[in-house]
Amino acid sequence: MFFKPGPLENRLYLVVDDFGDMRSMIKNMLMACGVRDIKLARNGSEAIEQMEQERFDVVLCDYNLGTGRDGQQVLEEAKYRHLLGLGSVFVMVTAENTRDMVMGAVEYEPDSYLTKPFNKDFLKTRLEKLIAKKHNLLVIEEAVEKRNYSKAVAILDEKIAAKPPNCNELRKIKGNILVNSGKLTEARALYQEVLAIRELPWARLGLGKCDYLIQNYQQAIDEFQRIKSQNPNYTPAYDWLAKSHKRANQLIEAENILKQAVSISPKAVPRQQLLGEIALVNQHQEIAESAFTKAVQHGRHSVYKHPSNYANLARVTADNHDGASALLVLKQIDLDFNNDPKADFYQASAESLIHEAMGNSDLARASLGKAAELQKSFDQSEDSDCAIELAKTYKNFGMEEESVELLKGAILNNHTDEELMDEIKLTISSLEMDEQTLGTIDSIREEVLTLNRKGVELAKSGQLDEAAKLLKETSTRMPANRTVNLNIALVLLMSMEREGANPNMIDEIKGYLARVAKADPNNSTLQKLYGRLKIMMAKTAD
Repeated sequence: MFFKPGPLENRLYLVVDDFGDMRSMIKNMLMACGVRDIKLARNGSEAIEQMEQERFDVVLCDYNLGTGRDGQQVLEEAKYRHLLGLGSVFVMVTAENTRDMVMGAVEYEPDSYLTKPFNKDFLKTRLEKLIAKKHNLLVIEEAVEKRNYSKAVAILDEKIAAKPPNCNELRKIKGNILVNSGKLTEARALYQEVLAIRELPWARLGLGKCDYLIQNYQQAIDEFQRIKSQNPNYTPAYDWLAKSHKRANQLIEAENILKQAVSISPKAVPRQQLLGEIALVNQHQEIAESAFTKAVQHGRHSVYKHPSNYANLARVTADNHDGASALLVLKQIDLDFNNDPKADFYQASAESLIHEAMGNSDLARASLGKAAELQKSFDQSEDSDCAIELAKTYKNFGMEEESVELLKGAILNNHTDEELMDEIKLTISSLEMDEQTLGTIDSIREEVLTLNRKGVELAKSGQLDEAAKLLKETSTRMPANRTVNLNIALVLLMSMEREGANPNMIDEIKGYLARVAKADPNNSTLQKLYGRLKIMMAKTAD
């Protein structure tokens, strides 16, 4: 399953190319180098299917794969879904060197490029160098896969101390692990240590991320702006700079940064989507239409394809042009999404507003009813975006009470999600709602915090039954709230650790933890509670 140190031939290869002759040529070159374990894929879909089944050590993927996903989108999805390990090598093969292709592919950091034509000796030399660079990442990959981040960091420290040729890559991996596991003080120290030696964009970006995550937005803006000035084509700095401006409620600045970023690299779907959303709030309809058009266009074969982009494009098309054109945009959802309830929801929500603007009141109400029924059927742990979408639609129909209830529910279920709170604030602003009608976001969040604190205090004082009862009652109002679910699981675990293992309680705990795992599988508290649960399960087995 994992990357195997040793000679070139002791690896599992995947060759992806839509031309049979090219696939055969690369396969023959690899076989001439002693490689025997080679799988082939004709297109992006086959490549992803193969990567779902096996962990490849080396992927050689052509950029131009004909109809469907291109090489960038294969790499994009493989990274997004963790189908490549730390020790895997991904090589982009291309005959193109257009700016859009190069910038788009660079964003997802392939390990190397091979420009056609090339021969066996060149391929062998390139692969040997790439494999040598990554040969010491196996044990780190194993620890990360098991979410044993402290072990991964300890292994990295040992390897970094030996000063290998890929020392900076090891430091970069360590920084990412520290940030993702919430150890921001340690991450900051690492990035500052690297920057004291040499100004590297990834280290400066990491430092800015730390500032962003502790809500020091102005400092984050300064860091990302510095990277942008020194490295004008380093698009991650633009994205984080825009996000920081957005969090600081500097929406014009965020929009301007994103416009610069899409001019450099237009194929990133999340970037076009964010530009469209911010341009809508800024009432820059033409910019929004252009951004959503590109998000839909580039997203058709991307892992980031989302029906909200189609719905937003339809709405802005109705505003900029006419309702009939907007409804044609929505029909594309039926073609690009196959029996997807979320797609049906976004389609119905947008249709209701467009029909209402066209004077088709009966059709508008029918679509609104369909959207409302679909939204109710969704799992609340995944439903925040749909709740906000329907709240916007309700408000436009004058149904303010229903809109307020949906927004309150989204806050109660996600009170620790700062980005979602920002989204709700933008929604309130764009709909010109009175925040006092909602009850201020901070007051709703404080309500959740108070109930959680009371439950925790009861547990600490040994009143576990009372704590569990209070937290379960709280959970009925906010079933998707991660903090509440984790605290219930903790209290029930404490009860079993005091009274003895209980199979029914174990099943109950699994249910609460599953709610969190669905939304936040890497949550550090979740992993600790799973560890304690395994101990109790072992006791019941005995």
